[in-house]
Amino acid sequence: MLKNVLVVIGISIISLIISRVVIRFFKKYDIGVYYINKQEEEAMADQENLDINLLHPSDYSKSMDLRGTPTHLCVCGCNIWNVKTIFDNFEIATYFIDMECANCGSLATAPTPLDRERKE
Repeated sequence: MLKNVLVVIGISIISLIISRVVIRFFKKYDIGVYYINKQEEEAMADQENLDINLLHPSDYSKSMDLRGTPTHLCVCGCNIWNVKTIFDNFEIATYFIDMECANCGSLATAPTPLDRERKE
């Protein structure tokens, strides 16, 4: 009987120590769990071999017309834009201010040097 009591006390002490270690661990570190399905995993692997001609959305159903205020960042979080330009002497000579988000296809207004001067 005394042996059973000592075993119970020993197990209680060990579980108390383990619980304190676990509590201290979770206070010190942020733990996150995420799930990537096979299709997303393959898409992430394909991103390493991106072709510049593929930087446009396949579905324009979520695109918006944001033209009016010049912007650097789309509402979807993307900062890559498809812009039509004219080159002269190996430099961008002119660009159209209508641009399309490479991620969602939203239309926006490209910023110009005059817009920078107005902000300052």
